[in-house]
Amino acid sequence: MKRILLLLSATLILSACSFTRATPAPIVNGTAPPVTQQPTAAVSAGSAAVATTADATAPGTKIQKVDEDDDGTVVSSSAPAPKTKTKPTASGAAASAKAATATATTTAASGATLGNVNWLAPIADGKILQPYSATTKGVDVAGREGQAVFASAAGKVVYSGNGLKGYGNLIILKHPDNYLTAYSHNKVNLVKEGDTVKRGQKIAELGKTESDKPILHFELRKNGKPINPTPIFNN
Repeated sequence: MKRILLLLSATLILSACSFTRATPAPIVNGTAPPVTQQPTAAVSAGSAAVATTADATAPGTKIQKVDEDDDGTVVSSSAPAPKTKTKPTASGAAASAKAATATATTTAASGATLGNVNWLAPIADGKILQPYSATTKGVDVAGREGQAVFASAAGKVVYSGNGLKGYGNLIILKHPDNYLTAYSHNKVNLVKEGDTVKRGQKIAELGKTESDKPILHFELRKNGKPINPTPIFNN
Protein backbone atom coordinates (compact mmCIF):
# COMPACT_ATOMS: atom_id res chain seq x y z
CA MET A 1 0.00 0.00 0.00
CA LYS A 2 2.82 2.32 0.82
CA ARG A 3 4.49 1.61 -2.57
CA ILE A 4 1.26 2.46 -4.37
CA LEU A 5 1.11 5.86 -2.66
CA LEU A 6 4.69 6.64 -3.68
CA LEU A 7 3.93 5.84 -7.33
CA LEU A 8 0.88 8.11 -7.27
CA SER A 9 2.93 10.98 -5.82
CA ALA A 10 5.58 10.60 -8.51
CA THR A 11 2.91 10.62 -11.22
CA LEU A 12 1.40 13.86 -9.88
CA ILE A 13 4.83 15.59 -9.79
CA LEU A 14 5.59 14.63 -13.42
CA SER A 15 2.18 15.88 -14.50
CA ALA A 16 2.90 19.28 -12.91
CA CYS A 17 6.23 19.52 -14.72
CA SER A 18 4.54 18.88 -18.07
CA PHE A 19 2.57 22.13 -17.67
CA THR A 20 5.80 24.13 -17.07
CA ARG A 21 7.64 22.88 -20.18
CA ALA A 22 5.45 21.95 -23.08
CA THR A 23 8.31 20.38 -25.03
CA PRO A 24 11.00 18.69 -22.95
CA ALA A 25 14.59 19.25 -24.07
CA PRO A 26 16.07 16.14 -25.68
CA ILE A 27 18.68 14.27 -23.68
CA VAL A 28 21.82 13.32 -25.58
CA ASN A 29 24.10 10.68 -24.07
CA GLY A 30 22.35 11.15 -20.79
CA THR A 31 23.07 14.92 -20.63
CA ALA A 32 20.47 17.60 -21.21
CA PRO A 33 21.68 20.55 -23.35
CA PRO A 34 21.88 23.96 -21.68
CA VAL A 35 18.93 26.26 -22.13
CA THR A 36 19.76 29.23 -24.43
CA GLN A 37 17.90 32.46 -23.76
CA GLN A 38 16.96 34.82 -26.63
CA PRO A 39 18.75 38.25 -26.47
CA THR A 40 15.49 40.17 -26.59
CA ALA A 41 16.37 42.48 -23.74
CA ALA A 42 19.89 43.14 -25.09
CA VAL A 43 18.57 44.07 -28.51
CA SER A 44 16.06 46.40 -26.94
CA ALA A 45 18.79 47.94 -24.83
CA GLY A 46 21.00 48.40 -27.90
CA SER A 47 18.18 50.03 -29.83
CA ALA A 48 17.58 52.38 -26.94
CA ALA A 49 21.29 53.24 -26.83
CA VAL A 50 21.35 54.04 -30.55
CA ALA A 51 18.28 56.22 -30.18
CA THR A 52 19.86 58.00 -27.22
CA THR A 53 23.10 58.56 -29.15
CA ALA A 54 21.20 59.91 -32.17
CA ASP A 55 19.30 62.30 -29.95
CA ALA A 56 22.55 63.53 -28.39
CA THR A 57 24.22 64.14 -31.75
CA ALA A 58 24.40 67.78 -32.74
CA PRO A 59 21.82 68.92 -35.31
CA GLY A 60 23.15 68.72 -38.87
CA THR A 61 25.71 65.99 -37.97
CA LYS A 62 25.73 63.17 -40.49
CA ILE A 63 26.42 59.76 -38.87
CA GLN A 64 28.58 57.71 -41.24
CA LYS A 65 28.89 54.49 -39.18
CA VAL A 66 27.54 52.94 -36.00
CA ASP A 67 29.24 49.80 -34.64
CA GLU A 68 27.26 46.60 -34.28
CA ASP A 69 27.65 46.41 -30.49
CA ASP A 70 24.65 46.75 -28.27
CA ASP A 71 25.74 50.17 -26.97
CA GLY A 72 25.24 51.90 -30.36
CA THR A 73 28.43 53.96 -30.05
CA VAL A 74 29.05 56.49 -32.84
CA VAL A 75 32.28 55.41 -34.50
CA SER A 76 32.62 58.28 -36.95
CA SER A 77 30.60 61.31 -37.90
CA SER A 78 30.97 64.38 -40.05
CA ALA A 79 29.52 67.83 -39.61
CA PRO A 80 28.21 69.63 -42.73
CA ALA A 81 30.90 71.63 -44.51
CA PRO A 82 30.75 75.35 -43.65
CA LYS A 83 29.63 77.67 -46.40
CA THR A 84 32.32 79.84 -47.85
CA LYS A 85 31.97 83.06 -49.83
CA THR A 86 33.94 83.47 -53.02
CA LYS A 87 35.88 86.71 -53.08
CA PRO A 88 36.93 88.30 -56.38
CA THR A 89 40.59 87.86 -57.06
CA ALA A 90 42.90 90.81 -57.47
CA SER A 91 43.54 89.86 -61.09
CA GLY A 92 39.79 89.76 -61.80
CA ALA A 93 39.29 93.19 -60.23
CA ALA A 94 42.21 94.58 -62.22
CA ALA A 95 40.79 93.13 -65.44
CA SER A 96 37.38 94.68 -64.71
CA ALA A 97 38.96 98.07 -63.99
CA LYS A 98 40.98 97.86 -67.20
CA ALA A 99 37.86 97.00 -69.21
CA ALA A 100 35.96 99.92 -67.66
CA THR A 101 38.81 102.30 -68.50
CA ALA A 102 38.92 101.05 -72.07
CA THR A 103 35.17 101.60 -72.41
CA ALA A 104 35.33 105.13 -71.00
CA THR A 105 38.22 106.21 -73.25
CA THR A 106 37.29 107.67 -76.62
CA THR A 107 39.80 108.30 -79.37
CA ALA A 108 39.45 110.33 -82.52
CA ALA A 109 39.37 108.06 -85.56
CA SER A 110 40.32 110.29 -88.49
CA GLY A 111 42.76 112.94 -89.62
CA ALA A 112 44.68 114.38 -92.55
CA THR A 113 47.94 116.09 -93.41
CA LEU A 114 47.58 119.74 -94.38
CA GLY A 115 50.74 121.72 -95.04
CA ASN A 116 53.40 119.90 -93.04
CA VAL A 117 51.18 118.97 -90.05
CA ASN A 118 49.30 115.71 -89.50
CA TRP A 119 45.99 116.95 -88.08
CA LEU A 120 43.70 114.80 -85.96
CA ALA A 121 39.92 115.12 -86.13
CA PRO A 122 38.91 116.92 -82.91
CA ILE A 123 35.92 114.61 -82.26
CA ALA A 124 35.32 110.96 -83.08
CA ASP A 125 32.80 110.11 -85.79
CA GLY A 126 32.01 113.76 -86.40
CA LYS A 127 29.59 114.65 -89.20
CA ILE A 128 29.84 118.08 -90.82
CA LEU A 129 26.55 119.97 -90.61
CA GLN A 130 27.70 123.39 -91.84
CA PRO A 131 30.40 123.22 -94.53
CA TYR A 132 33.33 125.59 -94.79
CA SER A 133 32.83 128.95 -96.48
CA ALA A 134 34.44 132.40 -96.49
CA THR A 135 31.62 133.49 -94.19
CA THR A 136 31.76 130.69 -91.64
CA LYS A 137 35.60 130.48 -91.72
CA GLY A 138 35.27 126.94 -90.38
CA VAL A 139 32.93 123.94 -90.11
CA ASP A 140 30.13 122.99 -87.72
CA VAL A 141 30.41 119.34 -86.68
CA ALA A 142 27.58 117.37 -85.03
CA GLY A 143 28.23 115.41 -81.86
CA ARG A 144 26.84 114.33 -78.50
CA GLU A 145 26.75 116.74 -75.59
CA GLY A 146 29.62 115.89 -73.26
CA GLN A 147 31.58 114.10 -75.99
CA ALA A 148 35.36 114.47 -75.77
CA VAL A 149 37.00 117.24 -77.82
CA PHE A 150 40.66 116.54 -78.69
CA ALA A 151 43.58 118.76 -79.63
CA SER A 152 44.16 118.34 -83.37
CA ALA A 153 47.91 118.79 -82.92
CA ALA A 154 50.42 119.53 -80.19
CA GLY A 155 50.48 123.16 -79.16
CA LYS A 156 49.92 125.81 -76.52
CA VAL A 157 46.66 127.26 -75.21
CA VAL A 158 46.57 130.96 -76.12
CA TYR A 159 42.90 131.49 -75.24
CA SER A 160 40.35 129.67 -73.04
CA GLY A 161 37.14 131.51 -72.18
CA ASN A 162 33.81 132.82 -73.43
CA GLY A 163 34.58 136.47 -74.15
CA LEU A 164 34.09 136.32 -77.94
CA LYS A 165 30.43 136.81 -78.86
CA GLY A 166 28.84 133.99 -80.84
CA TYR A 167 31.47 131.37 -79.96
CA GLY A 168 30.37 130.35 -76.47
CA ASN A 169 33.11 128.54 -74.55
CA LEU A 170 36.13 128.80 -76.86
CA ILE A 171 39.65 127.37 -76.89
CA ILE A 172 42.38 128.56 -79.29
CA LEU A 173 45.60 126.57 -79.66
CA LYS A 174 48.79 127.85 -81.27
CA HIS A 175 50.85 125.28 -83.21
CA PRO A 176 54.26 125.35 -84.95
CA ASP A 177 54.57 127.19 -88.29
CA ASN A 178 52.02 129.84 -87.21
CA TYR A 179 49.00 127.53 -87.29
CA LEU A 180 46.00 128.12 -85.04
CA THR A 181 43.02 125.88 -84.28
CA ALA A 182 39.79 127.05 -82.63
CA TYR A 183 37.21 124.88 -80.78
CA SER A 184 33.95 126.62 -79.80
CA HIS A 185 30.50 126.06 -78.22
CA ASN A 186 32.12 123.74 -75.65
CA LYS A 187 30.14 122.56 -72.66
CA VAL A 188 33.24 122.98 -70.51
CA ASN A 189 36.86 123.92 -71.21
CA LEU A 190 39.37 121.56 -69.57
CA VAL A 191 42.55 123.57 -70.22
CA LYS A 192 43.60 127.10 -69.37
CA GLU A 193 45.73 129.75 -71.06
CA GLY A 194 49.43 128.89 -71.01
CA ASP A 195 48.90 125.11 -70.87
CA THR A 196 50.88 122.91 -73.26
CA VAL A 197 48.83 120.13 -74.85
CA LYS A 198 49.63 116.99 -76.80
CA ARG A 199 48.07 115.78 -80.02
CA GLY A 200 44.91 113.83 -79.14
CA GLN A 201 44.69 115.23 -75.59
CA LYS A 202 41.16 115.87 -74.33
CA ILE A 203 40.81 119.63 -73.98
CA ALA A 204 37.03 120.13 -73.71
CA GLU A 205 33.60 118.55 -73.71
CA LEU A 206 31.30 119.18 -76.64
CA GLY A 207 28.33 121.41 -75.82
CA LYS A 208 25.89 124.02 -77.07
CA THR A 209 26.92 127.30 -75.43
CA GLU A 210 25.57 130.08 -77.69
CA SER A 211 24.15 127.38 -80.00
CA ASP A 212 20.72 125.78 -80.37
CA LYS A 213 22.13 122.23 -80.46
CA PRO A 214 25.30 120.35 -79.47
CA ILE A 215 27.96 121.13 -82.09
CA LEU A 216 31.65 121.86 -82.42
CA HIS A 217 32.60 124.85 -84.53
CA PHE A 218 36.16 124.15 -85.66
CA GLU A 219 38.52 126.55 -87.43
CA LEU A 220 42.03 126.10 -88.82
CA ARG A 221 44.19 129.13 -89.66
CA LYS A 222 47.71 129.84 -90.85
CA ASN A 223 49.20 133.28 -90.30
CA GLY A 224 45.68 134.37 -89.31
CA LYS A 225 44.06 133.30 -92.59
CA PRO A 226 41.28 130.61 -92.57
CA ILE A 227 42.00 127.22 -94.19
CA ASN A 228 39.34 124.70 -95.18
CA PRO A 229 39.60 121.89 -92.55
CA THR A 230 37.13 119.52 -94.26
CA PRO A 231 39.78 116.89 -95.26
CA ILE A 232 40.55 116.32 -91.56
CA PHE A 233 37.03 114.89 -91.06
CA ASN A 234 36.86 112.87 -94.27
CA ASN A 235 39.64 110.36 -93.56
